[in-house]
Amino acid sequence: MTPALAFFYGGLVHRKNILNQLFLSFICMGIVTSQWCLFGFSFAFGPGNSAFGSFKFGALRFPGDQSHLYGERDDPNNSPTFPLLTYVAYQAAFAVITPALISGAIVGRMKIVSYLIFISVWTTVCYDPLARWVFSYQGWLHKYGTLDFAGGTVIHISSGVAGLVSSLILGKRHDYDPNKHDTAHNLPFTLLGTCLLWIGWSGFNGGSASAANGLAALALINTNVAAASALVTWVVIDAILGTITISGACSAAVVGLVVITPAAGFVQPGWALLLGVIGSIIIYFVLKIKKRFLHFDDTLDTFSCHGV
Repeated sequence: MTPALAFFYGGLVHRKNILNQLFLSFICMGIVTSQWCLFGFSFAFGPGNSAFGSFKFGALRFPGDQSHLYGERDDPNNSPTFPLLTYVAYQAAFAVITPALISGAIVGRMKIVSYLIFISVWTTVCYDPLARWVFSYQGWLHKYGTLDFAGGTVIHISSGVAGLVSSLILGKRHDYDPNKHDTAHNLPFTLLGTCLLWIGWSGFNGGSASAANGLAALALINTNVAAASALVTWVVIDAILGTITISGACSAAVVGLVVITPAAGFVQPGWALLLGVIGSIIIYFVLKIKKRFLHFDDTLDTFSCHGV
C-alpha cells in the first residue's frame, strides 16, 4: 500500500516534485520498519501500562520464550491463531503507511533530512502511543470500549491532523495560489495508485479480524462496497455540477476506503454503501469550501480526505 500511495500522490503533484514525492513514501518503508523492529512494536504492544509500552520486546525479542526464534510464539489476545511475528509484520504495514500519508500535505517545501527526522520522531511519540491506546488490549481507549476496527483514529485522523499542522507550520509554497487549479502531471500514475490502494485496503481492513472467518469476509465486502459507492457518488456530483475528473474520482475511492475503515467489521453492507455515499458528499463540498474560504496549503488534501 505504501508504494501505491507513492504513485497516488506522485501523479497529482507538479512534474518537478515527482521524484521527491515518491521518495517521501518510499523512505518510510526503511525508517519506520527499522524503528518498529527496534522499539516501535514494543512501545505499542509490549508490556507496560494503559498509555505506553516498554523496551521489553525491543529488537523483537520476547524474554523467557525462545520460540520467537522460529516465529512461533503466539499471543492469546493479539495473535490467537497465528505466530506473534506475523502480527508484528501486519502491524508494521500500518505503522509505515501512516507517516507516508502526511507527506501529501507538505509537497515541495520540506527538506529531506528534516522530513526523515520528523517521521522518526512522529512515529515514536504520536503513532506508537495511539496504536497502544486503541489497538492493544492493554490500551486505555480499548478498555473503555472504543470501536476502531482498522485504524480510523490511529491512522487516518492522526495523519490528517498531522498533515494540517505540518502545512500550517511550514507555511504556503512560494507559488501557492488558491484560485489556481494545480494540474496533475501524470493521472495514469494516480489511477494506478488508487487501484493498488483499493486492493491493498482489503488486507488492511479484512486482516483486522485477525482470522480467516466471517468477520474478515464482512470487512472485505464492506471495504469494497464503501469505496464503490463513494466513487459513483462523486462522479454523479461531478457530472451534475460540471465535468467529471479523474483526480476527483480517484480521491473519492480513497475517501470511501477511509470512511469505512473504523467501521468495517461493525456494520452490514447496506450501511457501508450509505457510509460511502455520505463520506463522498461531505468531502466533495469540504474541498469546495476549503478552496474558496480556507487558504491553508494542504497540497494534496490529506487533512480533508483523511482527517475530516
